[in-house]
Amino acid sequence: MSLTDTAISKIKEMIQDGRLAPGSKLPREADLAEDLGISRNSLREAVRALSLIRILDVRQGDGTYVTSLQPEILMETMGFIVDFHHDASVLHLFEVRRALESATAELAAVLMSDADADALMQNLDTLGDDPDIDTLVATTSNSIR
Repeated sequence: MSLTDTAISKIKEMIQDGRLAPGSKLPREADLAEDLGISRNSLREAVRALSLIRILDVRQGDGTYVTSLQPEILMETMGFIVDFHHDASVLHLFEVRRALESATAELAAVLMSDADADALMQNLDTLGDDPDIDTLVATTSNSIR
């Protein structure tokens, strides 16, 4: 694993464990590099990579922030990649997406409040036994907002 990959993994871990929440500002570059035990160059490369896929937002003169991590923002990157790959690699991307969506759903289920769980169950109950795709999409779109 390259030093940049290590830096990316460490930043990802900080986001996953809540040390860096959506919208939060990263510590100063020198401090973060020291805390993570990596060089500033490796940290810069990691930040650049994470900003390209819209995990981090680099604001010149203001600092680097974790984005909102909203699915629609993160999926824009996936759509961009899919537009350029019309071969077997797209299938690999969908395999990754399936894994990520499962993990995301699991995390949401663990973190959601009882009220949110009740609302979700009510929403599912309105679908009936055999909803068509248009109904599923419409219901999902309405519940995300």
